[in-house]
Amino acid sequence: MQKDAATIQVELAAPFAAEDLEWRLQIAYENEMRGIAVPYVTNRAIQNRLDSVVGVDHWRNDFKPWHSAGKKEAQICGISIYFEERGEWITKFDGAEDSDIEPVKGGLSDSMKRAAVQWGVGRVLYGMDTVYVDVEKKGKSFIIKKSERAKLDGAYSRYLKSLNLTPTPAGGVQSQLIPQGTAEGAAQAGRQAPPPAQQHSTQQTPPAQQQSAQPQQGSHPLPNPARPTVEFTITSARVQKGMSGVSTSLAMVQASDGKKALAFVRGEHPELKAGVKLFNVKKTQKQQDSVVFYLLDSFDYDDSEAA
Repeated sequence: MQKDAATIQVELAAPFAAEDLEWRLQIAYENEMRGIAVPYVTNRAIQNRLDSVVGVDHWRNDFKPWHSAGKKEAQICGISIYFEERGEWITKFDGAEDSDIEPVKGGLSDSMKRAAVQWGVGRVLYGMDTVYVDVEKKGKSFIIKKSERAKLDGAYSRYLKSLNLTPTPAGGVQSQLIPQGTAEGAAQAGRQAPPPAQQHSTQQTPPAQQQSAQPQQGSHPLPNPARPTVEFTITSARVQKGMSGVSTSLAMVQASDGKKALAFVRGEHPELKAGVKLFNVKKTQKQQDSVVFYLLDSFDYDDSEAA
């Protein structure tokens, strides 16, 4: 069952870790080689937050170009969340002008960040005081010096502390988006990704049952009854069918350090559900554009704590 609206609101608005922020130069003072930096939540972290709070199949986004005579072209983004108790999708919109570098791509990215704020994602950043940084020239523009990152992260941490807020675990590099070609990604990108390569899973039974358990076809029983270290815990999972009719299981998995990732397994795997623990995972890391995800080649599992 989906969370109620009040819980979703609180979880979406939770402050991000400093590693999930990017800082941009709002204004530069050339004579002083100083400027004002403002923080933004990365799109990667925003999509990961939506995945974890409402589920990979309960949100979507939509982009539309917007043109206005005499003004810079802009992009409009709507983020929709499905509320089961109402049986309907609710959408909130916002927009942004195309950027000077990679214009349309920048406009799409910025419009989604602003639409996310409409849902409370990253809204806490708007209360931060002005942060001055050292800048350097790059071409005809100015950029924040890389050496200023520690200063910016420190300012953000002090700001959260003043509000008695604790950031969520950092997604960092492994903070995952939904790869293009999944049910959600296809809606965003307008195309179907090829199915992942063939995978096989192995079943991990609870220790008390391992002596009598019989290996299933294509499985690899554990060599001993001792429970190995948990590598991932599944937070949500579903099965999708590709255009060729091939089924693929996809799951959001969480490591012991709190980082989440999207994982794919060829075929239907009913054992993959929320609360299942994965062990002895053999995986292949893939990247599509800026999205990193896993193809699970094999794994053992324990569903004794599944929801």
